[in-house]
Amino acid sequence: MQQKLRIMQIISILALSVSFNAYADSWNCSSSDLVREVIIEYPQGGSVPCDVIYKKQTEGFEDQVLWSAEGEEGYCEEKARDFVAKLESWGWVCMETVSSETEDDTEQAEEPPQVEEPPQAPVIEQ
Repeated sequence: MQQKLRIMQIISILALSVSFNAYADSWNCSSSDLVREVIIEYPQGGSVPCDVIYKKQTEGFEDQVLWSAEGEEGYCEEKARDFVAKLESWGWVCMETVSSETEDDTEQAEEPPQVEEPPQAPVIEQ
C-alpha cells in the first residue's frame, strides 16, 4: 500500500514539475510525514544578491541560510538544485514550486489592460 502511495506521489510531482520547471525558485520535499523546503530568496528583487534558505517545516527548527551570493549570478540557483538532488538521492520526494511573486506577476500579465472610455459629447436637441 505504501509503495502505491509513493508511486502516486512521484507521478503527481513529475506532472506538476514539468510545467513549473522554468520558473522554479523553491522546492517542497517530503519523506513520510516530514516536510522540508529549499527556497532561493532575492532580497533586492534581482538575480543577486541571493540566499538559499532551508526550512524544516514540520520539525520546529529555525530556517538556515545554506548559501549566499552577492555578485555571482546563477550561484544560488545551482547550489539549490544540487542540494535538492542530494535530498532526492536520500529518498526525499521534491516538487518545484513557483514563488508567490512570480505568480502575482503572471496573474497581472494575464489581466487585460483597463481602457478608459472617452467622455461622450452631450446631445443637444433643437
